[in-house]
Amino acid sequence: MRKDAGRLELAAGDEVSRLFIIAIGNHVHRHDLERRRLYATDLDLAAVAETVGLAGVDTSMRDPHFRDAHRTFKTVIGVAGQRPVNALSVAAATGIPRETVRRKLKRLVELGFILQQGRGRYVLKPGTLQQPAHLASFDRAIRETVRFMNECLEQGLVQWKRAPEEET
Repeated sequence: MRKDAGRLELAAGDEVSRLFIIAIGNHVHRHDLERRRLYATDLDLAAVAETVGLAGVDTSMRDPHFRDAHRTFKTVIGVAGQRPVNALSVAAATGIPRETVRRKLKRLVELGFILQQGRGRYVLKPGTLQQPAHLASFDRAIRETVRFMNECLEQGLVQWKRAPEEET
């Protein structure tokens, strides 16, 4: 086991629950502002695009070799490296009505964010995530998330709990 192994946990349960919800609400709000910038204020469009991208590689990212090969945005995941998704599965994952998802998918194809692979199957267009606007957005989102985590630690909302030492 690694020497620093452990995890974050809620520091005091109900005693800090309101503070934590306020902190996470502010964090989500800042992420939504970022997503609005990237998707012309359309959060449903953002949710559909992100679901296509995530669903396409989620299973593959569990494979250590694939994950190591695509750990950063320096590499492009091609069409063959993605699992296509359809409007019904995107609707189920997002809670957005299927007909709205279908319209958003059509718009994302028009914008060049995603590609249609056969009848009603979609993948993220290779290279989309490497565009400067996406890379800048990801950088801001990562920095914001680290800021949020540090604020939670500094305010005593979460604490680091070391993993129990393995017995030898």
